[in-house]
Amino acid sequence: MRTGFSLSILAATLGLRALPAQDAKLNFEVASVRPSGPVPPGMPQIPGGRIVGGPGTNDPGRISYERVPFQQLIMAAYGVQRDQVKGPDWATTDDIRAAARFDISAKVPPGTTKEQVSTMLQSLLAERFQLSLHHETVQFPGYALVVAKGGSKLKESAGLLGESERKAAIPGPVNLQTEKDGFPELFPGRNMGGTFKDGIVRIRFRDYPLFDLTQQLSFALAAHLIDRTGLSGKYDFTLEFRTPENGAMVAIGATLPLASGQTAPLNKNGPNPGQLDAVPIISSAMEKQLGLKLEAAKIAVDTLVIDHVEKTPTEN
Repeated sequence: MRTGFSLSILAATLGLRALPAQDAKLNFEVASVRPSGPVPPGMPQIPGGRIVGGPGTNDPGRISYERVPFQQLIMAAYGVQRDQVKGPDWATTDDIRAAARFDISAKVPPGTTKEQVSTMLQSLLAERFQLSLHHETVQFPGYALVVAKGGSKLKESAGLLGESERKAAIPGPVNLQTEKDGFPELFPGRNMGGTFKDGIVRIRFRDYPLFDLTQQLSFALAAHLIDRTGLSGKYDFTLEFRTPENGAMVAIGATLPLASGQTAPLNKNGPNPGQLDAVPIISSAMEKQLGLKLEAAKIAVDTLVIDHVEKTPTEN
């Protein structure tokens, strides 16, 4: 690990989706499951497939998983990330060409919640793919976000964010305008806005919790991060840093906004050299501008290990 970072061993377990006992036998009313087969001519291969319908959508009574890799089905069912699933290559690969994909169409009982849909998907995977698995704690190298020696420089949020503060949502690419302070406006529907120009990343955060900051940085650095600041409020702040010459992925991850409360999607490959080089740069920038920094840490992550799974689902 690079010098300049103190090493702390954190028992920061990233938990899998917890389910109440009464939900254990929830099932879809009707479900059709079949392998997706080859991509139809002229149709692009969407890496994660598509999930359409279900609770919270215009079609809450039916949910469809279209050309979804088996890995993504496990992630949706158990609330885990790519690097939290171990098993056969066809079931856990990040390679979109090698992934086994499936089409699932299911009828959802009235009043079902999103959490209950996850439980129903767990039941379907167990019944139709004979999936069985267990938990295993794995130590991942990562970083802890902590308050720097001089104390936090964050300012409490000025209040709830109004839609007028964000860029209006319009069809097509989003081009953020720079405001008078040199930082961009906010993305539509998000509490942050980021730009990358001439090797410099500039990000505005508004009414923003530090959990979301750790996940945005986790996405940028392709590493597990945890908030150890003890600061539980929401804050208004900006952050600026120059990426290393090989840090294009850092800029993309830092400025592509995650949803509020979203856990950063991480793959199994870990950080590339540019992302490793960016860690001390971002840490130094945060220490000067925010009174926060990154410390290297070992993070205990609850991982799913597949004991048995059939590649061919049972017949409908």
